[in-house]
Amino acid sequence: MKRRLNRRRLRAVAHDRARVVKTLRSALAAAPVDAAQAYEVMRPEGRNAVRCLGPAFSTKLLYFAGAGSVRHPRAILDSRVATTLRKTCGWDSLGNGRWPTHTHGRYCTLLARWAAEESERLGRDVGVDEIERWLFDSAGGQAGK
Repeated sequence: MKRRLNRRRLRAVAHDRARVVKTLRSALAAAPVDAAQAYEVMRPEGRNAVRCLGPAFSTKLLYFAGAGSVRHPRAILDSRVATTLRKTCGWDSLGNGRWPTHTHGRYCTLLARWAAEESERLGRDVGVDEIERWLFDSAGGQAGK
């Protein structure tokens, strides 16, 4: 419902449409295969490849590349998820939301492990998005606090 930075995002895309399309295609192609590579395409050397498309937006894009597949290994990492990881799970190294590539890779690996453990425990496929959704919902209105 928030539209924060949307006009700036649209201008950034319109400013260099061909480069943005190439960047997005490259990230989306890597998303099902390599979390670190896909994220690095969107956040090369810790900077936004496309102005105003930061870590939270980038991880959303990479997640939606999976089109709902339970086997898609990418999960959204935003301030609400980070809040739960810090407060409930004790992951103190998340910092300020400018997550480097190795942090996003560790996050995807962690959620994949938790999803595999829950799949075994429940006797059904559990996707990383179910774990991410729990992390997101658990933060409630506490993001960034």
